[in-house]
Amino acid sequence: MRLFAIIRRVLFLRGVVLLLFFMAGCTNVESETLSQQAGVEEVHILWEKSGTYSRLTRSIRIVVRGHSTLAQIPLAEVDVDFDTQMLLIAGLGPTTGGGRGIRITRVWREGLQIRTQERQVNSAFNRMTVIHHCSPWTIVAIPRSDLNVEGYSGRVPKDLLGEHPDG
Repeated sequence: MRLFAIIRRVLFLRGVVLLLFFMAGCTNVESETLSQQAGVEEVHILWEKSGTYSRLTRSIRIVVRGHSTLAQIPLAEVDVDFDTQMLLIAGLGPTTGGGRGIRITRVWREGLQIRTQERQVNSAFNRMTVIHHCSPWTIVAIPRSDLNVEGYSGRVPKDLLGEHPDG
């Protein structure tokens, strides 16, 4: 009787292991196949730089593929090699209250287009301080591509920059 119970347990455990093996294998193959079929590929964010204060007069989404475009958007000093990299710049435009910001948290290629995921951030600490004007922005560098970036323009608006708020 005891031998029969041991054999039954071994067979049960073997069945569980095989079931888990096949389920895990099928899940991975299916998700890879769906990802490949949809043409979705993550794009590595090489670096990010963000700030709270700028002279931006409007909300922006700009893709920068050269120094001449970057020179029109003096947000920060950045070291970029436009032969291998490009920049995505997002700005909220004028807002009231410190502690607000914007981040580009994910970039991916889907078919023949690049897409981004952004997140607006609010610092609870700064919400308790004196209200003041700011214009948050973020810059990310990604590998260079000639694909369009959804929601981003390659042109810099003429009235993008205003005077310093305290000037």
